[in-house]
Amino acid sequence: MNPQTVTITLPPPVYRCVKQQSQLTHSSIAEELLAVVTDYSLHYALTDDIEQELAQLDVLTERELWQAAQTKVSSEATDAMQALVEKQQREGLTDQERQQAHVLSHFFNRTMLVRAKAAAILKQRGHDVSHLVTEDE
Repeated sequence: MNPQTVTITLPPPVYRCVKQQSQLTHSSIAEELLAVVTDYSLHYALTDDIEQELAQLDVLTERELWQAAQTKVSSEATDAMQALVEKQQREGLTDQERQQAHVLSHFFNRTMLVRAKAAAILKQRGHDVSHLVTEDE
């Protein structure tokens, strides 16, 4: 699929904000706007898969729910996200790094939501889930 060119007119306050962000990230205004639109579209496209996965938790067995409630994010994924956050603060991210950060953020959010809902279902089914809260500390 070929990229499409779009011309837009931004209100002055929005333009100033985008221009300032582009200077902070050492990117062009077009690159910054592309990042915003990409982040927005990825957020809404990826939210549906999380909602579907959360809905499926209701039919899992207790054993499957315990596995879901105890899912952990790998140290490699955590380290990669930390490195991207630090780089963003220092010098900004490339488009590819922004996409990687978005994918990792989605993964972290998905994992947290699945764990929380699985624990809530287990609690509703009469299980003591208090140790799940202190397990990560």
